[in-house]
Amino acid sequence: MGDKGSRSKTAAKRAAVGEVELRRRVRPGIRAMLADLMAWHDIEEQAEAIQLLALNADSVQLLPPAAGVELLRHRARRGLIAKLESLAGGDPQIIGLVVESLIVTAHAAGPKGYCIMILIPHHEITISPKVARRLAEFVPTPDDA
Repeated sequence: MGDKGSRSKTAAKRAAVGEVELRRRVRPGIRAMLADLMAWHDIEEQAEAIQLLALNADSVQLLPPAAGVELLRHRARRGLIAKLESLAGGDPQIIGLVVESLIVTAHAAGPKGYCIMILIPHHEITISPKVARRLAEFVPTPDDA
């Protein structure tokens, strides 16, 4: 029961944050290209690699449509789905083509060239004067030594 119970808890958490599993058919070689991208930057999860590609993209040059034969599966939350729909020009039917195009473009840039396409966004942290004073209370002074 423990395994089944933990799976239901995980499913409940995913539902609470709006996470869904996306499955799409992609042209041959796309999964191998994604695996290369992940290996180049030590990324373990397909969803993370796809999310970074999408979040760092302002636009995408779409590949011509083609029949897909490989299955690509990843999880996505509302924000990523909204970004992919935005890149697709509001057409949810071509999200799969957007993902394929992002992967092909990044892979074509090579291990060093695509770095900017998969950067992890960093947030600027600003410490208020009040917090700085509180933190200073915990820092030992030379007199304390």
